[in-house]
Amino acid sequence: MQDKARAPSSALRPSQASAAELVAGGCQIAIPAKQPLGELTQAPVAEYALSASPAQIDSEESSLLEWAEKNHRIFPPEEITGFELQAGPQGGGSEHDAWVVMGNEAKVVIRRTINDSYGFRFSTPFQYLRRMAEFSAQVPAAAVSFLGVSRNARGNGAIWTVQPYIEGTHPTQAELVADLKLQGWHPAGTLHNHLVFQHLPTGSRMHDVHAGNFIRQKNGILIPIDVFFEGLPNPPS
Repeated sequence: MQDKARAPSSALRPSQASAAELVAGGCQIAIPAKQPLGELTQAPVAEYALSASPAQIDSEESSLLEWAEKNHRIFPPEEITGFELQAGPQGGGSEHDAWVVMGNEAKVVIRRTINDSYGFRFSTPFQYLRRMAEFSAQVPAAAVSFLGVSRNARGNGAIWTVQPYIEGTHPTQAELVADLKLQGWHPAGTLHNHLVFQHLPTGSRMHDVHAGNFIRQKNGILIPIDVFFEGLPNPPS
């Protein structure tokens, strides 16, 4: 995905998001995750690893859905159904549904949050957007962009994102740990059954560190694709 292909402003969209835009890879409508976050709040947003109350989650979800409706970033149910019929096999894990899509420019991964949650069950929509923004700043090769929002059958919100498809293979866990140690990252326990590594020079922490969340490219470079960070010195604004 190239920056020049992204819509410069969410407000310029003429209509709500469509299946055709998703089938095409979403790049024409993708915007940085920090954009909706910046438009929704000027207050500091809690880090993703911290727990939020149900009331806070509900309040932020209401604000996000209102913003998405106003800015034509709601995917109507019929458009979601159309995309699912055309997109091919569905994958994913405990936090997302995922589809690998051949877009207009390159292969991408489109994700949707699931289980009435924004990743972790105790995370708010704003925390999730902060997670995406921080990851994108730290790993620009696999930057995650925001597409829009849909409602599930129970009326709860789901966030849709798109990320470049990184070609390569997964390392073994032993290879991953060895590579990360060379970069200054060392094991620092677990959180919610996720392995956590700490970057000794800065004190920053990286969560969900397992081999399935990293790709080794043909040139040998190891790329994280679905981790999140805590304690970064300069959170995105």
